[in-house]
Amino acid sequence: MKSRRDNRNKVKIALASGSPRRREIIKALDVHVDVIGSKGDEPSPDAGEPPLVYARRVAEGKARRASPSEGHAIIIGADTSVVLDGAILGKPADEAEAERMLRSLRGRVHGVVTGIAVLDTATGKCETTARSSDVHLRRYTDDEMLAYIASGEPFDKAGAYAAQDRHFRPAIRIEGCYLNVVGLPLCDVMPLLGKMGVAAGIRKGWKIPEECEDCELGRETVTEGGAR
Repeated sequence: MKSRRDNRNKVKIALASGSPRRREIIKALDVHVDVIGSKGDEPSPDAGEPPLVYARRVAEGKARRASPSEGHAIIIGADTSVVLDGAILGKPADEAEAERMLRSLRGRVHGVVTGIAVLDTATGKCETTARSSDVHLRRYTDDEMLAYIASGEPFDKAGAYAAQDRHFRPAIRIEGCYLNVVGLPLCDVMPLLGKMGVAAGIRKGWKIPEECEDCELGRETVTEGGAR
């Protein structure tokens, strides 16, 4: 009988993302994943399009645009949006937009939605999913907010902030999947890879974030024998 490891190495697996956070998280898997950039601009939401539907559509678009012209590959695409009062917030275009986003989010609860798509380039089959987490932001001061914007940190992040930022520390509470908020919920990535015939788990020795210890990923890590 072939081992799970034998089954994993038959096809190239790649993450289509320019996000340094996703590129770091994907290293937790016990399969080799190449990292390739995502191509093209992210589309705007259609009128009345639900955030979960939008996230899945954009994630699938990223995976398909990154598909190589030759060779068999499994491509992972991902997209994260912030949702406030039903409005989808992407990445700020400039300092003024970053300030508007951060002012609107300050002291409030909002949703963070991440869509995941896994594409088999040989068949064109694509599996997608999306989930939402609720994030509570603190009432940071204007000076803190403006210093954060001046640092340049907000400009590659949906909603103009990162919940895990150790200096700005905007989030005081997260309800739901923590890695979903960071941008790559592994507890969704692994089942989708499984649907494509790739048996992926958490590699032994990976240090699971404290925020994940009581969720699906924490249970998966214990099952796979990873370090806590």
